Amino acid sequence: MFLRFVEDTNWLPILSLIIGSAVLSVLGDSVGSKWGKKRVSIFKMRPKNTSRLITALTGALIAVGILAVMAGLSQDVRTALFGMKILNQQLYDLQFRLTQNERNTEQMRVSLAEASASLDLTGFELDTMRNDRVLLEQEKRELEAALRIMREESSQLRQELKSLRSEAIALSANVLLGQTAFEAGSTREEITAGLNALKQQVRLNVLTRISDQSFTRLRDVPVEFDAESEEALTAELLSADMRQYVRAMSGENYTVGENLRVMVRLENGPSILTYRDGASVYRKFIDMSSSKQSPEEILHIFLRELRNKAVNDGILPDPSTNNVGTLDGEAFFNAVDRLSRITEPVIISAVASGDIYTEGPVVIDIDFEE
Repeated sequence: MFLRFVEDTNWLPILSLIIGSAVLSVLGDSVGSKWGKKRVSIFKMRPKNTSRLITALTGALIAVGILAVMAGLSQDVRTALFGMKILNQQLYDLQFRLTQNERNTEQMRVSLAEASASLDLTGFELDTMRNDRVLLEQEKRELEAALRIMREESSQLRQELKSLRSEAIALSANVLLGQTAFEAGSTREEITAGLNALKQQVRLNVLTRISDQSFTRLRDVPVEFDAESEEALTAELLSADMRQYVRAMSGENYTVGENLRVMVRLENGPSILTYRDGASVYRKFIDMSSSKQSPEEILHIFLRELRNKAVNDGILPDPSTNNVGTLDGEAFFNAVDRLSRITEPVIISAVASGDIYTEGPVVIDIDFEE
């Protein structure tokens, strides 16, 4: 540490100051002594006092010389001697600016905290808006689905209204009167027996429908099939390499009071296994704790959506009713009763009751998964 002090010390001014002071002291003492011996008097003072004055002036000269030497050799000394007030003023200015900067910094820190809080609030509002958007999109999809269902119901009601206004029509065109299916590789005998059973089913359905509209005796209404079309259908079924459905449809509108002769046309196509026994046909999530719909409304909407799902999956609807199947009334009200006792979120599931093919019908069991 001592060596570092020696290295860091500026010895030139110090040595110059010591040597100069010693020289000036010797000169002052010599001059004072010389003037004292000569008994010189200045300003009419006694020689002794004149010697003292000279010694004092010599000491003052020494001090001035010291200051001059130090000022000449050191910028810091010059600054301390002649610029102290300026330094003090600059120091005061710097202190004032530092205080202002500290205040500005504190204000900026407060502003930053407020901006951070505002940013957090904005982020929370943005998340809320995103959640609201998701809910609105979900409600939009539900409303669009409900609108489609209402349009379908409106179309069906218009058809039913048109049918009610035409009370004279005993049997409308394109009514499904019966259907059956034949496996690939069926023999002619099997096909003939299946078509005969279908004819009996059609005759019974025709007579039942007409008897509901009029007092015509059942045995007076003939039901006819086109023999050439039937033979072409038989040949097509014999050569088919996959299961085929056959549907019997009414040919045209038949009016009460006329000599009825019901013509039936047969349609066929591939019969594909759409839902296996026990498979889920349609599932829907319902939050019963917040739903404002009654259990009956919920199940009616569920069945309509199930019908749309089945049609999209390839199930053929009844052309006259647009239905793909019916749910037994007792089963429906049992499901309503079970749903009315549920107060938590639930998944309504329609499970296939048996294998369901293209021609239908869609027979289901309703289950609830809480």
